[in-house]
This record gives sequence, C-alpha cells and structure tokens, in this order.
Amino acid sequence: MIKKIHYCWFGSQMPDSVKRNVEHWAKLNPDFQIIEWNESNIDVSKYEFGRRAYSAKKWGFLVDTIRPLKLVEEGGFYVDADIEMIRPLNVLDTARNHNKLLMGYMYDCALGTAILYSPKNHPYLKSILNAYNYIKPDFWPVSNSIFTDFFVNKVPNFLLNGQNWENDFCRLYPKEFFEQPSFFKQKGISIHHCCGSWQKAFAGDFKVNKKLHIFSHLIKWFSRQYRAMNQLKNNEFSDCYKAAIKNIHLGFDHSKFYTVKDPFNLTCNDY
Repeated sequence: MIKKIHYCWFGSQMPDSVKRNVEHWAKLNPDFQIIEWNESNIDVSKYEFGRRAYSAKKWGFLVDTIRPLKLVEEGGFYVDADIEMIRPLNVLDTARNHNKLLMGYMYDCALGTAILYSPKNHPYLKSILNAYNYIKPDFWPVSNSIFTDFFVNKVPNFLLNGQNWENDFCRLYPKEFFEQPSFFKQKGISIHHCCGSWQKAFAGDFKVNKKLHIFSHLIKWFSRQYRAMNQLKNNEFSDCYKAAIKNIHLGFDHSKFYTVKDPFNLTCNDY
C-alpha cells in the first residue's frame, strides 16, 4: 500500500470544519502522508479542462483533473475534502490488490470518485486523464460521469450493476463502502457528504456532520437511500444499469462529452 492521501483545496481559505476533518483522517491513519494540493504547489494548466475550470473558478471541476494526475504520478489515495472517514484505510486489502485501482459506486448506476486508491501509472487512470484533453468547450461533466463512461465503454466484461466486481486491474465496491451511509455505520470505510463544490449554489464552505447519535445516522441513511433510488430513474447511465442487472451490456453514447470519438485513446486490448 502506498501510504499517501492526496486532497485538494482551491479558491478560498480552508474552513475550520474542513481542517478538523483532515485532522480526523490523520488520527485514523497516523502512518500516512497527507498532501494538500492547491494554487501554490501544482500547475493546473497542463490539461485544457483544468485551465478552463481555473479561469472560471469552478474549483470542484478543477479537482477532477488533479485526482487522476496525482495518482498516476505518485500513487496512493485521493480523497475528497467532504469525506468522513469511519475506519482506517489500512483495513483495505491492498496486499492482495496492490496493483489495482480500488474504488466504489456512488449509486448503483454510477461509479464514485470521492475516494480512489491506485498504484503509480495505472493504465485506467492514464486513459481517463487523457480524456480531459477532449471535453467539449463550455461542457462540464462531473468526474463520476467520466469514470463511469470509461468503465461502461472500455473495460471488457464490466456490467454497471452496483455490485462487487474485479478484474486484473481494478476492484469495485458497492455504494455503501466508500460513498453512501450503510445501515450499520461501521460496515463502510467512509461517507461522502456530497457538499457539491461543483454546483452553482456552492458558497465556498461546508461542514462534515459527524454526529454519532444512532437516530441522526439512520435519518441520514434513509435520506441518502431515497436519493439513490431516484438516481436509478434519472441518472444518465440508468439504461446501462437496467440492462446490466439483466446481465446485458449496453454501451453509453458519450458524443455530447467529447470532441473526438474515442477520447480514452486505448482499446480493450490494451488492458
């Protein structure tokens, strides 16, 4: 396991609530190096999408190029700043999966990118990073869409069904492992609080609510379950999911995303 945690904060002074959250990561993972990427220590101009996001002050989208970039360059974990860690990252079986990309679902019909683990130079992340050179001007797809598109269209034998899945390059976990609250809180590694820094209404601050009261947690669990159920109907990958649960692969038309037909620049044979 590469014991690094990469995270980002751009555009404003970091709120105390975020600082406390990062301090909590450090307490849970005392043998990890935690690296903050910001305006002072990374050049975001390498990728056109990053340049546009920085110019438009779309900080959430700016991070979308940094997460695969730093994992390709250094490996380790990428973690969104609004992730509440429940258990130490050491509990992940990276000894068996040391060469794999580890990630999970956000919804049953879409992959999540709030926590990623990867060794250096992982081919999936290199391919996804390449796609950011070809996103259409003035189009702002979230990272979940880019990753899900890649898996649906480029990874052999993958079915978007919300279940545990792995091949020689990747292991995927269900949505309750990294992103959604599980009914029994300690079952998962983390909870993604989805504060939405990429949304227009984002005010530049958020709080990670780490209340331990069982009723607070169950209310949160029910609310997120309801939201996840709505995503099965309305998400852009819903049709892919509906086919996958019938054991049928359905590709995704990403022509609205990119300026080229195959932005990933790799064929299935490269994997």
